[in-house]
Amino acid sequence: MKPFDIEISSISKGPEELTYQLPISASVQKQIPAKNRSDYFIAELENSVFWVDKKKGINTEISHIIICTKKKSQFIEKDMKDVIIAIAYVLDESVNTDTTLDLNKIKYVADGTASANKKWGLF
Repeated sequence: MKPFDIEISSISKGPEELTYQLPISASVQKQIPAKNRSDYFIAELENSVFWVDKKKGINTEISHIIICTKKKSQFIEKDMKDVIIAIAYVLDESVNTDTTLDLNKIKYVADGTASANKKWGLF
């Protein structure tokens, strides 16, 4: 799979601080299967997002996310438009080199809408 850029334009369910950081630009790097489904994708964020969890005392930056579609009729691909996705923060950077996704290394945080960014230019 060749990497491609996406933009998360809205959050329908998730932490308040994430909505303040929209739009979120990322580069989808690779597909990574897990035990429960095969269509998870690792995306590197153009700019880190801040994660705040006052109850757990977490205040950190996230540089990678895992995304997957919420609807079976939609797909994460280089020409996707307004796809409803689930978003999880990567908590352990070893996910980037793993061949299968360990769900204990990520934290589901939000649902959102994403579209591929097309780069227009001359040839």
